[in-house]
Amino acid sequence: MEIKSFTGLVPDALYIRITVFVKEQGFVDEEDEIDPVAIHLVAYDEGKPIATCRFFKEPCGEDFILGRLCVLKEKRGAGIGARLLSEAEKGAKAIGAKSLKLHSQLHARAFYEKCGYKQVGEIELEQGKEHIWMKKEL
Repeated sequence: MEIKSFTGLVPDALYIRITVFVKEQGFVDEEDEIDPVAIHLVAYDEGKPIATCRFFKEPCGEDFILGRLCVLKEKRGAGIGARLLSEAEKGAKAIGAKSLKLHSQLHARAFYEKCGYKQVGEIELEQGKEHIWMKKEL
C-alpha cells in the first residue's frame, strides 16, 4: 500500500468519499469549502485508490481537524484506516498541530478510541446521523 498527500481535493479522494459516504451511507453534501485548502491523503493498493482522509487547521481557530476518513468496503478490516490515521497525525504534527480533533460517526467511536482519541463532546446529529467530537494529543 502507498499513501500519497495532496493539497486540495483530488478525483481519487472524491471517488472514495462518494462511494462510502454518499452511495453506501446516504450523506448528501460531500464537498465543502475546506476541500480546496485541506491536505488530503489517499491510500492506493496496486495503483487503485482504496482509502482517504483530510486534515486542516481551523480557519478561525488554533485546532487542527481530521475528517472524511473512509476505506472502501471491500478493504476494511485490514488496518488501512489506522495506518491512514497515523499518517495524517504525522502530517498534522509536521505543520504545527499539538492535537487533532475529529467529528466521528458514533459507530466508529471504538475505532478512534483504540487509536488514542477521547470523547470531548456530546452526541449530535449531522445529516441525520449520530456524531461525536473526539480529540487526541499529538
